[in-house]
Amino acid sequence: MNNSTTVRRLSRMALAVTAVAGIGLASAPSASALTKDGALEAYEFGLYYNSGQLGCVFDLANSDWNFSGDTFWKVSGTCNGIGQSTNDNTASYRNRDNETWWVYTDADGDGAEGTLPAGYAGDASSTFKNEISSAFPYDAH
Repeated sequence: MNNSTTVRRLSRMALAVTAVAGIGLASAPSASALTKDGALEAYEFGLYYNSGQLGCVFDLANSDWNFSGDTFWKVSGTCNGIGQSTNDNTASYRNRDNETWWVYTDADGDGAEGTLPAGYAGDASSTFKNEISSAFPYDAH
């Protein structure tokens, strides 16, 4: 095998590897899709204004140390709680992430701690209903 044949084969192999890597990146969720945009998407954790995962949602893909200043909203249209503070104002949640999420009744991961496993959806208990002030995809303690 001469050098030009080897170079062509290596070039084709490099092109194939690059194409496969590009397909993998294209199918992964984009960072811009994982934001506090009012639409609970895969790999996000959502807190709802009303029980039963109803009303506006506050969606998280990353930790939020302090819900003060955060609000419930929706991409389009209206919903119960739109524009209301998320801090101490959550009645239910849904975890669409692959990881357990921790919620706390105070900012900075303080206060009572609760865990919500991957795939879980439910109403907040009396300890957490309208008391959640921070959330993390890891144990903050």
